[in-house]
Amino acid sequence: MNQNQVEIVHLQEKKFIGIPVTSSFQNHDPKRVEATKESFLNRKHEIKNVINSNEYVCPHFSSEVLFTYFFCMEVSSLEDIPEGMIGFTTPPHSYATTRTEKDPYEEIHTYLANNGFENNSKALALEVYQFEDPEWPGKVDVFVPVID
Repeated sequence: MNQNQVEIVHLQEKKFIGIPVTSSFQNHDPKRVEATKESFLNRKHEIKNVINSNEYVCPHFSSEVLFTYFFCMEVSSLEDIPEGMIGFTTPPHSYATTRTEKDPYEEIHTYLANNGFENNSKALALEVYQFEDPEWPGKVDVFVPVID
């Protein structure tokens, strides 16, 4: 993917294991999200069948009141889920994706509006981080689900 360019891609079914955090927008405490991230980083070695040990994925969704954010590893099997973690499968979807120094969500939503696409708000968006350099936003691949 080219930097700052939005593309439409299709991702197959994916399996994830990780730790979720849910927060209300009204009383959002960023420290809770950071504590969940630290817990995930300290326990990621417990996750078996990891597909790419160099990256972690943060699927997420929101409503008008709250959001849920997951710190996960993509896995090939959900047979061994560590205590206190959650495992789930995302179905195949089309996504608008970009990596940019700007706000990736703003860039993607502008692209969708200008090109006749619609966000699939019932599906999970994904952020893919590299453990080695997880700098937001410039080193993160963002995937926003679109309606086919």
